[in-house]
Amino acid sequence: MKQIKTIIAIAVFSVISFMQVNAADTTTLNPALPVELKYAGTFKNQPLIQLNFAGSKDENVFNIIITDESGVVFYNADLKGETFSKQFLLNTDDLGDAVLKFEITGKKSGKTVSYQVNRNVTEQMNVVKL
Repeated sequence: MKQIKTIIAIAVFSVISFMQVNAADTTTLNPALPVELKYAGTFKNQPLIQLNFAGSKDENVFNIIITDESGVVFYNADLKGETFSKQFLLNTDDLGDAVLKFEITGKKSGKTVSYQVNRNVTEQMNVVKL
């Protein structure tokens, strides 16, 4: 059950902070969720991914689902808050070269933002908004 250990390792850190985060898309037809995923460095030689939220009173409940390329769910949780951050520590020993998909959905609006995280052979982390 290495995947269960990975799930636990992914959700090691949760940090609530009040910070300004810019929304990625401000179009009027389908504005993106006020969410940003970025590589935040390493902790004990493991990559740390940070998810920043800049919600509002109307959009303050988010569902996060992390899956791999074959659809295995590593993490699924609802978070409530307006402006906060959540950090995920990825255990690369268990994950190997797996490509992870982070899908964040606003519970009230139903809008979804997806990110893909993969590790290059050169030990760099790529975070790509889908």
